[in-house]
Amino acid sequence: MTNARIIVLLVLAAAGGPAYTQEVPRRITIIYDAFGKPSGLERDWGFAALVEYGGKRILFDTGNNVGIFERNVERLGVDLTRSMPPSCPIVTAITRPGCHCCCGGMPA
Repeated sequence: MTNARIIVLLVLAAAGGPAYTQEVPRRITIIYDAFGKPSGLERDWGFAALVEYGGKRILFDTGNNVGIFERNVERLGVDLTRSMPPSCPIVTAITRPGCHCCCGGMPA
C-alpha cells in the first residue's frame, strides 16, 4: 500500500471525531521524505507526515534518523506538543511494524 493511500485511510478514520465550534486545521504536513519537490527540508530514506483533521493530530511514521526528523520539525515550525483544540489528545503516533526506515525518528 502506498504512503498516499495510507494517509487517506488515516484521514478518513480521523474524520469520525467530534465536531468543534472553533476552526481546526485540515492538512497533511510532510515532515520527512526521500523524494518530492525541492525544499528547505533535509531528505533521507524514510517517511513522516503529520495529519491534522477532525480535531485530531496523527503522526504517521517518524523517518529514518531522529536528528533529521527533529531538524525538519523545527524548520517547518510544527509543534508536536500542542493539542488542537486543547481538549483533544496531543498526537497519536503510528508506525508500520517491521519498517525500519520509517520509525528511526522515534526514540526507543
